[in-house]
Amino acid sequence: MSNRIDRIWEARGRLGRRPIVKMFLSFALGFIVLNQHAVLKAQDPVPGTKSGSSLPAPPTSLAAPSPPTLSDEYLISPDDVLDVYVYDVPELSHPYTVSPSGAVTVPLLPKPLQAAGLTPDEFARAMEESFRQSGRLRHPEIAVSIKQSRTRSVAVDGAVKNSVVLPMVWRTKLVDVFSQCGGLADDAGTNATITRGPLALRDLAAEGGLATPTLTVELKKVMDGSDPASTIEVWPGDRVSVERAGVIYILGEVRSPGGYTLKNARDELTVLRALALAGDVTSVARKSKAMIIRKDPKAATGREEINLDLKSILAGRSPDPKLQADDILFVPGSSGKKALHTLTGVPATIVGGAAETAIIVH
Repeated sequence: MSNRIDRIWEARGRLGRRPIVKMFLSFALGFIVLNQHAVLKAQDPVPGTKSGSSLPAPPTSLAAPSPPTLSDEYLISPDDVLDVYVYDVPELSHPYTVSPSGAVTVPLLPKPLQAAGLTPDEFARAMEESFRQSGRLRHPEIAVSIKQSRTRSVAVDGAVKNSVVLPMVWRTKLVDVFSQCGGLADDAGTNATITRGPLALRDLAAEGGLATPTLTVELKKVMDGSDPASTIEVWPGDRVSVERAGVIYILGEVRSPGGYTLKNARDELTVLRALALAGDVTSVARKSKAMIIRKDPKAATGREEINLDLKSILAGRSPDPKLQADDILFVPGSSGKKALHTLTGVPATIVGGAAETAIIVH
């Protein structure tokens, strides 16, 4: 830099009598000095760092981790269709269907490979190992993806407005599933049963949750946003069945025997209300011998018989029992009353002729 300044000053001395040249040379000298100062300033070490050390790179914003996709978490199930790609072997690269037993038959391999319960990546590694052990491929490179799966959905049936199969790629709340079905039906019972798929069982076990094949939940708690049960989730591959309120059967000597569906789980149907639905008892009914036949797994016969006295209930001397879903209210008939009722229906001329014949025979 000093040599450049000396040359400028020499030129200034030679041409010092020319004003324009003087101005130009002064400007050039100032520009060089300022430029060199800026260069030296930029090379100064940053305070707090050692001289000669490189400046740290400016921090870069880290991208937020993407949520896990179903391909990462999905477990292969029977009847799935897998898209298999074997590098440099197009003859083996095509879709494969998982058998009902959970296995896949692959050409060149001595036996089917178990696929159910594995992720696509785990199954790809298992295929590579099988090819290496068989000696068919020395360095196999395989990629597996899910082409079609029946477990990428949740099946909902029973007492809902619309029984549907909902596409689903990740876990969701049970109450949201009911919303997508249009809500619960009017005859919905008190409980819903969740049948867990393999993905739910694996995740629940890993998270320390209740990993049971089936889970029964109370609908009232699920629909209550303040109850912990409202946060229950379902996974792809689960099945949700909502029980119906049930049917009461009224048989025997009633005017309109048959089954009567309860409107909802809160509908309380008593014996007298049931008889009113059935049009009351007939004239030959034995009101003192009526009974309720109820399922009872603990009983030897599998059922319980509860005797009723309809006369006493009608008179208010006995309580009016409540019926449960699947109960049978049976009202028997009197054989004597039936015979009298039959005789009453016979024409008088036939009765008279029969009486005369009886007298003659006697």
